[in-house]
Amino acid sequence: MPTLPTRYRQVLAAIPSWYLVLVPSLLFLTNIGERAYQDVFFLVLLVYALVRGKADWSPAVVTIWGTWIAYIAWSTLTDSLGAGGFVYEPLQTADLILLLPWLVGWAREDNFRRPLGIGFRVALGVAGIVALYQVLVLGWPRASGSENALIFAALLSLYGIYVVYQTFGRERGQPLLWMVLTLLPITLSGSRAVIVATVIIFLLMSIRFRRVLDYRALVVGLIAVVLFSAALVIFAGKELSSRVSDAIASTPTSQDELRVFAHDFIHMEFIRQSPSNDQTKPPVLELKPQFATSIGNRLVYWRTGWTVFLSSPWLGVGSTQGMLAVGEALGMGRYFHDRHSHVHNTFLQHLVTGGIPKLVLLIAVLLLPIGVLARERRTREWRLLVYVTVALTLFGLTNLVLELTVVTFIYTLILAHVLAGRTEKGRETEASALLKKGGSTG
Repeated sequence: MPTLPTRYRQVLAAIPSWYLVLVPSLLFLTNIGERAYQDVFFLVLLVYALVRGKADWSPAVVTIWGTWIAYIAWSTLTDSLGAGGFVYEPLQTADLILLLPWLVGWAREDNFRRPLGIGFRVALGVAGIVALYQVLVLGWPRASGSENALIFAALLSLYGIYVVYQTFGRERGQPLLWMVLTLLPITLSGSRAVIVATVIIFLLMSIRFRRVLDYRALVVGLIAVVLFSAALVIFAGKELSSRVSDAIASTPTSQDELRVFAHDFIHMEFIRQSPSNDQTKPPVLELKPQFATSIGNRLVYWRTGWTVFLSSPWLGVGSTQGMLAVGEALGMGRYFHDRHSHVHNTFLQHLVTGGIPKLVLLIAVLLLPIGVLARERRTREWRLLVYVTVALTLFGLTNLVLELTVVTFIYTLILAHVLAGRTEKGRETEASALLKKGGSTG
């Protein structure tokens, strides 16, 4: 019978595991406090690291860790230079990555891998219930009823990619169930980039594991897709129609329109009327019709952001001054800065805030782990990280990615998992059985 101190240590050791189960759902359900979740986990893991001292100091992990430190340091430096004082937000956003060697060391144990999978599954189940409630009771609101809909959708997409990939080859039929459960709340968020990215990743997974799926699973999946599409048409016909119309309105339909559109875009002549200088009223940005759409707005931000980047290509202007400079270029000044935090493209945002070196470091932190896993021929972990990285890249075409605490938090957990190189119990036996049948296990 364990003594009280032993039980006390067991309870303390179980806290991080329970946190992995609970925090994915908490991140989805709350609009605030996501940084607190990461900071709490950082402190718990720090205590764990100091007490247990287990860390992975292999050259590969240390190299990836060092690249991340360089990325955080450069972001902090350029943001601080732009603000004229120390800015610690880049450090806060990615503080968990500073403990990567200890996190990888812990990820080799079952009390990391299992809770992580359970936490993601529970979060997807909770998200599915919330989505059904929204459809049946509230109609068609954006996810969680806030402007953070895309962030929540990106989180759910990462959860779904992880769960579906872990499920393929183990439990026939279930991958399609998790796909539908992932796509339902993501679609309700209205985040087109995340929807498209998630569908692309799931299609790639289905093609890769096509021999694992039997005809019954395919039939069930087809029925689910048909019912899902019918629900979208019934409950969201007007919303879908308006978004399609928005895309059509942004597309030139003749050579003359295309010529005018290209000229206005290149020469930044997309403002129909300059904002008023009346200080008693907030300025209104009146764009020409071809730019006065959701897609057109993004084109305006991208073109203006590129101009700001060219003004300081090596150091950038910092996150604080970045949107202020964009606002000034549009004649909106600080009012634009107060309403918008980014230029709707993570790669351009890196160029604006930290110049070319920051974008190079971003590419390095994303691609270096993939290269490490490929070199070590850890195919299963490599493929999962490729799917996650492609998804993040597609998200980043219209939004921030690693600048967001919640996304960096979840990405760090998945990164630690794949670097640990754990395989589930019985996986080798099941893989052998599938290979004998001509299946593909990834």
